[in-house]
Amino acid sequence: MENKQRETMETKCYREIKKRIKNGQFPPGTRLIETAISKELNISRTPVRRAIAMLAADGYVENIDYRGAVVKNSTISKERYLEMLDIIGLFVKQAIKRIGSKKLPVDVLRISSKQTEIHWQYRDSPEIAGRKYERFLIMELLSYLKNDYYKQIAEDFFERIDQFGNQEVLAIIHTTSEDTIVQLEKVIQLLLDGNYGEAVQVVEQLNEQQILAAYR
Repeated sequence: MENKQRETMETKCYREIKKRIKNGQFPPGTRLIETAISKELNISRTPVRRAIAMLAADGYVENIDYRGAVVKNSTISKERYLEMLDIIGLFVKQAIKRIGSKKLPVDVLRISSKQTEIHWQYRDSPEIAGRKYERFLIMELLSYLKNDYYKQIAEDFFERIDQFGNQEVLAIIHTTSEDTIVQLEKVIQLLLDGNYGEAVQVVEQLNEQQILAAYR
């Protein structure tokens, strides 16, 4: 019972500190002092210490010599987001070229099944469903590269966007997600039809649309 209660306090403390980091109450460079936080939240230092360790593991906090736990500048800005999109776009175009050169079959049944599964799981959250499906389509295309390093870069990118994307980035995703899915589905159809060059052009147009959306 005591362990369960301690875990609950750790979780609550973790969420509270994380919320303050994300809303700017604890900006980058802020020292997270256990005694001050435990006094403010009216809990013992042990769950605070554990929560800070969890935040460090998740990339929100770093331990600096002679300063202790300090909030990291982990926020992904609009500019960083667009840079990463360019890289993901290059990976996707390379995957399309490999599919074309080796005449690899695209598993459209798997894609259709995954779409249904995602939309069923997140039927009460259509925006989340859209983002999950968009991510799945990109990762599905990248699977044809047979390169775990590229796939890991893409996975890390999507995870970091969910955790560290600022309001501008989230706004871009919100306004472009629906069209991005339409364009990615168009890429899949073009691959099925054997129009590999046109599929590459759609990916290039998609990147351009994201940039334009970011600077409207």
